[in-house]
Amino acid sequence: MKKSLIAASALALSLASPALADPTVGFGLNLTFGGGKVNTGVGVRLFSNDEKDKAAASLGLDYMFGTQSFRGSLGAAYLMDNSYIELNGGYDFNSGGFDFGIGGGGTNTQDQVAPPNVGPSGTT
Repeated sequence: MKKSLIAASALALSLASPALADPTVGFGLNLTFGGGKVNTGVGVRLFSNDEKDKAAASLGLDYMFGTQSFRGSLGAAYLMDNSYIELNGGYDFNSGGFDFGIGGGGTNTQDQVAPPNVGPSGTT
């Protein structure tokens, strides 16, 4: 099951190749909800872009304190000024269960680049 999750994650990221122009890494906290329990953890995230005030796909790995296990996740995040919030779905490598999570943390974001101002004759 682990191999299929990793393969699906790699496929999803490869299909989003135009969005991978400027990926960035983030570190943060995560709360998961599954199996009738709430679990907390810390983790690392890889985001599909680094632009401030934009949405991004995320691929993550968390260490969950309650179950003392690692959890892989896929999600969607909103990047702000050097921070993020995220909704994700994950797979606990120890118990083999799926759950949903919400997280947030810090990342290095960049201001959006404005397109060049092109005049009527096509020159800048």
